[in-house]
Amino acid sequence: MSEQEINQFPRRTLVIELEKRNLSTSGDTHILKKRLKQNVDCSTKEVIQQSYEFLAIIDFEATCMENPPPPQHYVQEIIEFPIVLIDVTQRRIIDTFHSYCRPIIHPILSDYCKKLTRITQEQVNSAPVFAEVFANAEKWLNGRELLPFQKRKYLFVTDSPSDFNKYLRMQCNITNIVYPMWAHRWVNIKTTFSKFYSTRSGRIRNMLEQLGLRLEGHLHSGLDDAINIARIVIELIKKTTENVNGYRRWKRNLREWYVSTVQDLTQGLNGPVYDTKTNIDEMEHA
Repeated sequence: MSEQEINQFPRRTLVIELEKRNLSTSGDTHILKKRLKQNVDCSTKEVIQQSYEFLAIIDFEATCMENPPPPQHYVQEIIEFPIVLIDVTQRRIIDTFHSYCRPIIHPILSDYCKKLTRITQEQVNSAPVFAEVFANAEKWLNGRELLPFQKRKYLFVTDSPSDFNKYLRMQCNITNIVYPMWAHRWVNIKTTFSKFYSTRSGRIRNMLEQLGLRLEGHLHSGLDDAINIARIVIELIKKTTENVNGYRRWKRNLREWYVSTVQDLTQGLNGPVYDTKTNIDEMEHA
């Protein structure tokens, strides 16, 4: 779906497309077009023309409860902020950023949250607040020339639309931070994996098993999850370049792979948030 196509949509089509993504349908036609453009990938041509040097994996962990109140009465705050950086050419992890964040609205972690994430109360008590962590993360990205308008060609990867569309947007809102430009473009590894293997979208453990890899660390540890997602991405890159002769063919294959990873923006703050009521044992064995 291109910007030109969106510009031609009548209001009825705009409403349908916004409802598919659980986004607000309020406002005039101009507002609806702008909202839709912000929540779909309109840069397919740009993606095709690029071959990325780096992929940055993000997997936030946030405060949660076993039986949370309605979403409008319970704000989930980011409590772990990891970034794992992959060098695409070397096909390996080359750097990491990691920090816990001290929650402000719900400073005391629930027992459910501590059991699920293995994050302790002491770790968040001694951690900086999100605004400071965010500044440190941007400083880290800037030092590696991984911010918009810098020369590196990079892309963010996550395993859920929630990381950017829910947790980061919500956290920026409550912290009075402008949502960063670098967070507007990303891909969902679950969607990529599903397309690559023509199978149902799987969870981290399922994807690892299908690739013949063992889980490293613990599920729902932000850093461990990001590392495992990075391992999945690296294996997919390897598989797209297997038995391919010539650098030009390799670059074309890699570009085609990125085209298949068009971001799957399915959730926005104007729509219902994700259901956080999930059985821990089920999640641990997913």
